[in-house]
Amino acid sequence: MLIYTIRRILHLIPVLFVLTVAVFSIAKLLPGDLVDTLVGDEVVIDAEIRAVLEKEYGLDQPVYVQYGVWLGRILRGDFGYSVATRRPVLDELFDVFPATIYLAVAGIGLAFLIAIPLGTVAAAHRNTALDYVAQMIAMAGISIPEFLFAILCILVLSLYLGLLPTSGYVSPFEDFGLSLYYLALPAMVIGFRHAAYMTRLTRSSMLDEINKGYVDTARSLGFSERKIHYKYTLRNALIPTITVAGGQLADALGGTLIIETIFAWPGIGYEIYLSLTERDFPTMLAGVLLLGFIVVVTNLLVDLLYRVLNPRITLT
Repeated sequence: MLIYTIRRILHLIPVLFVLTVAVFSIAKLLPGDLVDTLVGDEVVIDAEIRAVLEKEYGLDQPVYVQYGVWLGRILRGDFGYSVATRRPVLDELFDVFPATIYLAVAGIGLAFLIAIPLGTVAAAHRNTALDYVAQMIAMAGISIPEFLFAILCILVLSLYLGLLPTSGYVSPFEDFGLSLYYLALPAMVIGFRHAAYMTRLTRSSMLDEINKGYVDTARSLGFSERKIHYKYTLRNALIPTITVAGGQLADALGGTLIIETIFAWPGIGYEIYLSLTERDFPTMLAGVLLLGFIVVVTNLLVDLLYRVLNPRITLT
């Protein structure tokens, strides 16, 4: 286990290196540069002044030199300063990071609460109306794009029915009840899509367990189908579902930009969106890199969790 963990951590190094190259390259392909952001689009500056500014910020160097300087600063923990707020980038991101965690965990938690009962019922009543309804719900969650489902929820639940707000955020440490009120709609959108994947997986895992020999033994001993399904097979079927839930959490954390932008949720995804509109490249680079790092590390933890939940698995 220890050797496998060390090996996986070492494998993260080239992955993170490629991530930094990709993030920096994308930033360089975006229109404009730091000088344009500093002086503004309405200001026309002299070529000599532009040359001085580019030299001061290292923009006159080749791209690979700029990348090396930037990577060196990142390795030292220096992510620079936000062009928009003049604050350290890490301070900006750490201020909004709890909101992203809150939303992602709530969304995956809601998905888990939906998927486990739905997938279990579908497997226990295979090829019945309940099974077909559960599969239709799961297929809808997989097929409908997340942004479209978010817009539909806003139209129906917010604009037409007036049940939930379209945007807003309150920390759960300030007012937990009010925070849930603002959290409900974006968490519902995230939870519905991820619940669809976990429902299908739970159903499939339950069906695999039902066909195993220990289930026949339990039936021969006179155990009821309900007890077999909900006490024995569900426990074993939850192992891959819990593991996938960890991967879904990584996906939710890494894909918050769209949902946070739609609902103006003040997390890292929304911060990246604002940095793009303001051409705040230091914040955008750090935000994307931080999300990528979180996804990579979370996937590593999920792999290790799978070994803990199922000791029979041999990690190589």
